[in-house]
Amino acid sequence: MGIAIFVVVLIIVIAIILDYNSIKSLQNKVKQSRSGIDVALTKRFDLIPNLVECVKGYCEHEEKVLEEVTKARTEYLSNKNLKAGEDADNKCSDVLLLAEKYPALKASSQFLELQAQLERTESGLSAARRLYNSDVTVYNTKVQSFPSSILANLMGAKAEVFFEAEEQAKKNVKVQI
Repeated sequence: MGIAIFVVVLIIVIAIILDYNSIKSLQNKVKQSRSGIDVALTKRFDLIPNLVECVKGYCEHEEKVLEEVTKARTEYLSNKNLKAGEDADNKCSDVLLLAEKYPALKASSQFLELQAQLERTESGLSAARRLYNSDVTVYNTKVQSFPSSILANLMGAKAEVFFEAEEQAKKNVKVQI
């Protein structure tokens, strides 16, 4: 009979240890997935302004190139009609070489890349939020289910709150170029 009691106590102790480790593991998983949201938010905070500045800078560059080409073409055509000479021809040649160097100006592709980066960033953030809520569901089920709830109460383990965006965070990110 003593061996039977020992085996029962041993089984209970092992069950408690396994349950304790399971609760701790789930707590750590929730912390890790919460950290994933922080990482995604930080990426969005750091990346989007830098991308916008990059696109702005390229748009300014492209605008200057187009202005130079237009101005040089206008001067060339007006000077050509007046037979002004080599200076206008040289300037126009320089600008035409510049235009040949950049046959397709890239502002539209820069905007498309910005849009794609924004979409990838928001998708990553959304995935991190879903993962967090999934991990919270598993954890909360564990700490609220019998008999794990008894051990969870003894450990001081409380149910976690699901991720819910603040009102300000629910609004779209405004990108001003």
